[in-house]
Amino acid sequence: MPERTMTRGRLAEHPLWSAALRSAESAAHVVLPVVVSTAVEDRERVADVPGVERLSITEVVREARRAAGAGLGGLIVFGASERKDETALVARQPDHVVIRAVRAVKQAVPDLPVATDVCVCAYTSHGQCVLFGESGADVAGTLEALQEIALRHAEAGADLIVPSGMLDGSVVAVRIALAADHDEVPVAAMAKLESVLLAAHRAAVGAVPVSDRAVPLLAADDMAPAIARVERDVLGGADAVIVKPGLPALDLVHALVSRTDRPVISFHTADEHVMAASAAEVVNAEAAEREAILASRRAGASLVISYGAWSAVAP
Repeated sequence: MPERTMTRGRLAEHPLWSAALRSAESAAHVVLPVVVSTAVEDRERVADVPGVERLSITEVVREARRAAGAGLGGLIVFGASERKDETALVARQPDHVVIRAVRAVKQAVPDLPVATDVCVCAYTSHGQCVLFGESGADVAGTLEALQEIALRHAEAGADLIVPSGMLDGSVVAVRIALAADHDEVPVAAMAKLESVLLAAHRAAVGAVPVSDRAVPLLAADDMAPAIARVERDVLGGADAVIVKPGLPALDLVHALVSRTDRPVISFHTADEHVMAASAAEVVNAEAAEREAILASRRAGASLVISYGAWSAVAP
């Protein structure tokens, strides 16, 4: 890895992501989330989550082609699975739906960058972002699982790996896993605030509901711990930082932009998309989401992940 790559991180100098980061087109800075499932033949609306769907692999490829044609910056792929167990084994299988979707997209649209989510919550029978052993939370075992999942995704062609579960040590663990054969693949740290705007996404991926999180999120009333967490992850090898949710965390985005040389990515959640879609009778929902994306860009976000991504290319 050239020394220069370690200055701003692998994302900033990635051959595909760097083109999006340099683009003068607004749409090129917007990333579209897709949820892929083997239980769906075509498209399936998520119950009680307006505007969010689960897709078959064929439909994910169709969305990828459409995104590339419209000039969007890329995709981030999430998986939904009816198969769950105590160890998230399905997510590590070579034929897992996310891995197959990534391969299919990269074959169909090789120049469209693809990010993948690496977490165990959607594949466990308990819905937590950590695995459990006889003595409680098995952090070491979870990090090993995340390493295996990340390596599978990189082998499939993923252009960005996102360990999203907020488990301490996950960035370092994933970087170690990729070092031998996929060191060029960027890894993004996640700064996820405590928020009510995270439930719709869990519904979309079919994660088992939890009342108390075993892995704590970042307090929303104090920016200092979030900044400290991001600084640790950057030192641990993070090539970008994702801040979630979108609008409630614009101040954190702005603060991080001035404190790190890594690209900062604002993630507008499915819940934020649902709020706009649900208010469509009284406001122009598409325009509202476009304004929200612009707000994140003004705050300094290099990229914006949004379930309302299509609003960025609306006429």
